[in-house]
Parts: sequence; C-alpha cells; structure tokens
Amino acid sequence: MADTLVERVTGSPAEVASPVAVHLVMADRTAFAGDPEPATVTGYGPIPAEIARRMVAAAVTDRRSAATLRRLYRRGGALIAMESRARRFPKVLAAFIATRDHTCRTPYCDAPIRHIDHAHPHHDGGPTSAVNGQGMCECCNYAKEASGWQVSTTVESGSHTTEFVTPTGAHYRSTAPPPPGAPQLTVATIGTRVRVDVDAMRCPAA
Repeated sequence: MADTLVERVTGSPAEVASPVAVHLVMADRTAFAGDPEPATVTGYGPIPAEIARRMVAAAVTDRRSAATLRRLYRRGGALIAMESRARRFPKVLAAFIATRDHTCRTPYCDAPIRHIDHAHPHHDGGPTSAVNGQGMCECCNYAKEASGWQVSTTVESGSHTTEFVTPTGAHYRSTAPPPPGAPQLTVATIGTRVRVDVDAMRCPAA
C-alpha cells in the first residue's frame, strides 16, 4: 500500500528513489575539524554537530544520493546577499533567504517557511533581492497584505532586520539568526598616554 501511494503521488515506480532536498548549514570547522558548533537544518532548526557530520558522511557514501556542497560566504555576522530583477525569487535566491531566516520572520511566529515574500511589494517598486526578501509562513504572508500593515527591511550591523507595523500601530522587529560558526572579531588597539607628576608624589620632608 505504501508503494502504491508513492507511485500515485510521485508518478514514479516505488523502486525508484524520489529526490528529497535537505539543506544542512554548518560551519567549515564543524564539518571538517570536529568543532562542536551545532549545525542547522533549514525548516527544522539546530542539530548537534556529531549528528550533522553523520548525515554528511551517510550522504557522501550512499551511491543513491547526490550530495552537493554549496559554500555560503558571510561578511561579519551576515550572509552575503544576491539580487534578481525577476518578480519571482529564483530558486537559488529563495533557498538563500530560507537558509538565512530559518523560520517565519514574523517576530511572534516560528512556523516553517512556505513563501518567500517581498517585504516592500513588487508591484509598488520593491526589488527581488535578499534585503527585500523574507521567509514567511502562509498565514503571516496573507495577513500582512491586509490594509494597515507596513513592513520594511534593512541590514543593520551586518544582520538582516525586518520591522513590522500592525494596523493598530504596534511596532515589532525581527532579526535573522546568525549562521553557524563563531563571528569574526575585530580587535582595536587603543593607545593611552599617562603623565605622572613626580613632585606631587614626593613625601613631605620630616
């Protein structure tokens, strides 16, 4: 019965493997150097580093799978953006936004992403870009289209930030979670000059 269901749904014989994409995001140190930093499965959340490495090893050694490695570059604590002039988000850009956002960007919602949405509507001049794009669940995406909602996006301190204004005037902010791996730190050297008044430090004569 299960085989029949698979054949009816996919249109392929049950003995033929159906392609399933699992987006596993992890730092290079986690993948190759045994670092304990957790990985992230897009649409699910963080998973232990050891389990992520086992998933990678299983996919690489299984001849039936077609595992691919895609590098994501970041500047500071944010993933580097891509842009497109198309109305619909291209698959690669949509996958990038879903990987960056993990779950619905509405601050009080953590549902899985179902739509890649233009924060500033495309019909009103909003670009199809990583900055203007955000992952949304179906319910929240339809809700924000109602009259009175205002949504804007910015990149602040290297992080993608979305601000929601509801019809009642309430303001909410949502920041994309940081990618796995320790953020890069910039160490600044501060020079100081100390002047010591020797005469003032002398003990009075007995």
